[in-house]
Amino acid sequence: MTLNDKILFYLIDNPKATNLEIATHCNIKEDHAKVTISKLKTKEWIEVSGQGDKRTISVLREPTVKVDKKERYNRQLDFLESIMFSDADPKYRLEASSQHIRILNKL
Repeated sequence: MTLNDKILFYLIDNPKATNLEIATHCNIKEDHAKVTISKLKTKEWIEVSGQGDKRTISVLREPTVKVDKKERYNRQLDFLESIMFSDADPKYRLEASSQHIRILNKL
């Protein structure tokens, strides 16, 4: 996860966080947090309103989440199973079953 994403995730839950709180959470120096917040604001990934104790940071861009290969396969398996056991056209259920087997063989 990138530093930007780590900060964005933190700000979603803590919109009134100070630079020091952000720095502490991300294990960086306060000045680094301040510069990064400024860059995120310039990129329009966040919006800062108010100052000092009344500062609120709104996240405008969703942080990216990298999913490992095993998790991605599990999500695909869940999706394919929902098709296999649905009322979908039999040819789609058959295709979902064959894809399901191919993924299981990769695990």
